[in-house]
Amino acid sequence: MKTSTGIFLAACALGVGLLPRSDAHAQRVSRMPASQLGTLCTRASGTGLCDSYISGVADAAALAHLFERNAEKDQHDVAAFCIAPATNLSDMRGKVVDWMKAHRDQLSRPAGEAVFTALHEAYPCGDHK
Repeated sequence: MKTSTGIFLAACALGVGLLPRSDAHAQRVSRMPASQLGTLCTRASGTGLCDSYISGVADAAALAHLFERNAEKDQHDVAAFCIAPATNLSDMRGKVVDWMKAHRDQLSRPAGEAVFTALHEAYPCGDHK
């Protein structure tokens, strides 16, 4: 089990290293260390959370790619959203839930798209604040 955890953590570290970096503005990034995620992923009681985290990262990468393709069409476009480092998860969750309640006609869209749109509207960047 230790070997599989080590391999998993190494894969996570490699994956994080491959993500694009932006020095433009400080953004909120989860403070959960890979060791904690590794523990969740190797315990039966944590696999649901682990799967959700991995799915979230995968969705984020896919949506970021779509956003970049759309932004190439409009050079004046701003970042998708800017979440201050001090913003906590309950605030973010509240914004997403409020958006979902206000946009019930959008609830058949993929969850990642809905969250992306909610965060985009709740945490605008640049002069659009």
